[in-house]
Amino acid sequence: MTWNAQIISHTHWDREWYLNSPYTNEWLVPFFDQLFKMFEKEEAYQFVLDGQMAMIDDYFEELAKGNRPVYKYRNKIRKYVKEGRLFIGPYYLQPDWQLLSEEALVRNLLIGHKKASEYGKCMHVGWLLDNFGQISQTAQIHKECDIQGLYVWRGVEMDPRQVRSEFIWEAPDGTRMPSVYLLNSYRNVMRLAEYAEIMKRRIYDEVDKLQDFMTTSNMLMMNGYDQEMVPDDIQPYIKTKELDTEHIKVTQSNPERYLASVLEEEPDLMTLQGALYSGRFIAVFPGVMSSRMYLKLQNDASQKAIEHHAEPLSMLDYFLGGDYEASVLDKAWELLLKNHPHDSICGVSIDDVHQDMENRTRDFHFLMDHQIRKAVMHLAKRINTKQLEDENYFVYNPSPYPRSEVISINGENYYMDHIESFGYTHVKKEQVVGKINKEGNHIENNKIKVIINPNGAFDLYHKATNKWYVGLGILEDKGDAGDEYNYSYPDTDKSYYSTDSDVTITDLMVTPEKVQVEIRFDMDLPTGITKDRKKRNHERMNMPVRQVVTMEANSEVIKVKTAIKNTVKDHRVRVLFPTDITADYTYAGSPFDVVKRPIHMDDYDEAMIPDNVKRVIVGAREAKPNTTFLGRELIDINDGEKGLAILSKGLPEYTVYQDKNTIALTLFRSVGWIAKDINTRIGDAGPEIFTPEAQCLREMSFEYAVYPHEKHYDKGNVLREADRFNHDLLTFVTDKHDGSLSPSQSFMKVDAPKNVVRVTSIKRSEDGNGIIVRLYNGSDQATHATIASAFHIHNAYRTNFLEQQKQASTLSVHNNTFELKVGKKAIETIYIQVTVDTIDMNEEAYVDIYENEEPYDFSNYAYVPLVTEEDIASEVKRADKLKDGLHNPMLRRTALEAKLSAILTRDRYHETQIHKLGYQLNEARVSRRVHDYIKDIH
Repeated sequence: MTWNAQIISHTHWDREWYLNSPYTNEWLVPFFDQLFKMFEKEEAYQFVLDGQMAMIDDYFEELAKGNRPVYKYRNKIRKYVKEGRLFIGPYYLQPDWQLLSEEALVRNLLIGHKKASEYGKCMHVGWLLDNFGQISQTAQIHKECDIQGLYVWRGVEMDPRQVRSEFIWEAPDGTRMPSVYLLNSYRNVMRLAEYAEIMKRRIYDEVDKLQDFMTTSNMLMMNGYDQEMVPDDIQPYIKTKELDTEHIKVTQSNPERYLASVLEEEPDLMTLQGALYSGRFIAVFPGVMSSRMYLKLQNDASQKAIEHHAEPLSMLDYFLGGDYEASVLDKAWELLLKNHPHDSICGVSIDDVHQDMENRTRDFHFLMDHQIRKAVMHLAKRINTKQLEDENYFVYNPSPYPRSEVISINGENYYMDHIESFGYTHVKKEQVVGKINKEGNHIENNKIKVIINPNGAFDLYHKATNKWYVGLGILEDKGDAGDEYNYSYPDTDKSYYSTDSDVTITDLMVTPEKVQVEIRFDMDLPTGITKDRKKRNHERMNMPVRQVVTMEANSEVIKVKTAIKNTVKDHRVRVLFPTDITADYTYAGSPFDVVKRPIHMDDYDEAMIPDNVKRVIVGAREAKPNTTFLGRELIDINDGEKGLAILSKGLPEYTVYQDKNTIALTLFRSVGWIAKDINTRIGDAGPEIFTPEAQCLREMSFEYAVYPHEKHYDKGNVLREADRFNHDLLTFVTDKHDGSLSPSQSFMKVDAPKNVVRVTSIKRSEDGNGIIVRLYNGSDQATHATIASAFHIHNAYRTNFLEQQKQASTLSVHNNTFELKVGKKAIETIYIQVTVDTIDMNEEAYVDIYENEEPYDFSNYAYVPLVTEEDIASEVKRADKLKDGLHNPMLRRTALEAKLSAILTRDRYHETQIHKLGYQLNEARVSRRVHDYIKDIH
């Protein structure tokens, strides 16, 4: 056989990781200068820009800083894209796909396509080079953006005896996408021309290693690496054919061409289904789901602010006759997406990177607060409140279905049996359904009963299934000798539980509508781990915990809000929910899906990996099968007759302990290094850099809920309850004034049997002429959805994510209502063309958003020191010990990482000292000045 060795030249650009973007963005100018020189030198040269358009935006920003003409280089990029030599898109950035919302993933593709199209062409393949594991709906998401195939590395698992270079990736809805498996990484022939004397040997060696796995005569060779700033000058060697042999033909290729070459030979490809999340061949770093959890919580709040409030409210304002600040919302999305690259949102970078992320989050919320307040104000000024009170409260419901809720305002509770779907409702007293009774620590409504135990755990009785769930909500603390990528157990460890603490239980609120009980305790924990990282310290400190458990009238959901001041280091905190249900699977949320996973996992047999596979395994691996998984917004265990679902806000990580099939929801991990040699991983994961802020020494608040239910998850209303728990109502107040809108109004309703359809977006269309509704079916059975609008509908049809109309997609509309079929696990995007209904505003009306948040006072509790002089000395000593390796190519990287770590450690220490000195100096200045006025009296 003659092998067609196709070389793809590229760079993988980590926007921020071991340095933050102000440094790495500077590198883009010399990188593009070198790339343009290469294009000018070699007419056939081709290059892939890592699938992300933010590189170009950042490049132009750097050009502007240097007063270089942006238009000139914009035209260069457009020229090479149109010539089919520079491949750009389809993403805006390279995100982590597990930790983001459905809509964030869509917008990353939508914005990437829009920006790429400005230069003439968007690459039509997905480029999943280094994200940490793959979600189940990857194929369907990409198909909805006109993507023809995928390139993927991490997470793929095949029978070690049947490893192949390409496969079909099937999504839960049946979408099938041809995929290229980068089984020996995205860098196997990096810097070929730099070592020209051994170039042939390297290529022939790759052919020898890869030939056993090929599905066709085409063999992929990846010519690039992270932040590779000098494109490899391989064309002279390809043009002369000096690399060719009788059995090998070498060409420079591109992702679209290579995929087409494979498919032209019509190979019989194996099918892999759903999520790809195995670390057997290359690590997927499951610990990133709980590393720097505060970032995940902030991101969750940010996504909800724009998806549930800012965009839909701005859309309503527009179709009621107001303006629409598309540029502001676009800017906000780009700002938010810049926090989503895998090294950023996963929390696996230096502290400076994550400080930048928090600064972006603050800037983002400044934009969102303006948009939300403006839209709410415009909405309230259109409501006729003349027949109401002088001060009137309303709730905005972002959900496209009616809700029954208890609204708390100024300490008073209002049971509302019907809050209008995707609209607003006037708050007023109604007859309470399912009133709550409380006697001692026993709390009961018409659906459930709860007992708060003296040790702080609670028992829950579900009346419909006659089932008790005992010992819920216990906190578990274990040592963590891992790093930002992976949890790792210390050789010697001891678990600590909240039930071992002295617990104080206090009633915060007892009314027929709502009961809230506060559970307070301090966990006495080791301050960290020992220097050899083998066990936890003997020294102990208190970590304060404050929990509020809430029951509401007529509700089966028990809500818990847990506030913690993390005062100690090197540990992991989880909350436990024993289900005592006999089941073999969990069902857990994932973007656009609920994923079924086995509870019991068989161990790997390393002996099954043949030598030829071991030759191509490059990089760190997980030593054992992953038992930690993504549980986006819901985790459920059921036996078909009864089940227990754990709902959460922004807490992505869970596992199941086999004892009583206990769901363990991770609250946070506290570690101090990007990467270390650890027990739970084989091989090198990243730079060994000290990151003290990854210890999460800060106050954090976590929200989760317990929902007992009948039947299977998709017949027990689990999707609806998870959706409702994660869609906060917004309360606003206004005065008495004229207006045209009624005191309660629904603008849209989406209904489906068994509530298995979830809506992920209601927004204005990109062309400004319609409303986009995006939804998915979370069940394994086809269903239908009915959509009704208060606006006059001219037309409705299905589109893809790019809002391009699909063939034969027009929907039949009657009385502003239409129905659509939704296949099993299918995602649908609907374009609804409506009439703008201009309604005047009462400009004199008073409007404000009601906010009710009282943080806990943990000021009496101290932290362990963030950085000590001993930490600095240790890192300086490590750097000094390795400095002789600066001139050794095999040791230079490690030596420079140690040097950088020492500098960053000293910076963190000085920041802490400056912070302390600032407070002291300010107090001293004030004290000194007051003494000018009192010294004579004294």
